[in-house]
Amino acid sequence: MFLDIKGSPFDFWEYTVAEIVDLIDSYNRVYTQKRKEQIINNYQLSQMIANHVSCLLSSDSNPLEVWEYAPDLFDKEREQIEEERRQRDLLMHKERMRAFATQFNNRFRKEDAHEHDS
Repeated sequence: MFLDIKGSPFDFWEYTVAEIVDLIDSYNRVYTQKRKEQIINNYQLSQMIANHVSCLLSSDSNPLEVWEYAPDLFDKEREQIEEERRQRDLLMHKERMRAFATQFNNRFRKEDAHEHDS
């Protein structure tokens, strides 16, 4: 068992029985934690895949952002991307308003020109 936890045969004779038991217990805890993390990662991946497939099948669903899966890891990125989206939306709104004003002014000038011609 000691060799299974990557212990060398020479170290085995240097440790007490209690130390070897502690090393084996520690190895088992780390192994269990890694397995749990692997299972959680696989589960999150399956949720991401399911979310994106549902977006393909339904126009009502939206893909989740990466920070929705791990919010504590992506605070700065979320803020940056959301700010970029706000800026883009603001520019689009300004452009729409400018186009609307131009169209309205052109229509108003045409109507005004028709009134003067009459």
